[in-house]
Amino acid sequence: MSEPRVLRRGWTTREGWRDTKAGLWAWLLQRAAAVALVVVIALHLQNPFIPAVQAVLLGLVLLHGLLGLRAILLDFGLPVGWHRALFAGALGLAILLFVVFWMWRWS
Repeated sequence: MSEPRVLRRGWTTREGWRDTKAGLWAWLLQRAAAVALVVVIALHLQNPFIPAVQAVLLGLVLLHGLLGLRAILLDFGLPVGWHRALFAGALGLAILLFVVFWMWRWS
């Protein structure tokens, strides 16, 4: 009898998340940001003048967009060794753009 060819991972245990690579974290973070965007956009449409909702919306849009740009760059053939650098760059650029835009908008 042969072994099943499906990768099984214990998602609910700490051991299941060990050795998770940057590419998977980026994928999970981008999908979580997409789901959160649906909720925050609904809140934003109900009352667009709440600064906290605007901040969360801006942060999620930057995060989702820059991680998507990272995925596009990898699809164009950048080496796999760039996964971690692109992930860190996307997160850093999202934080930098958030701070710059938020300071410009609300100062």
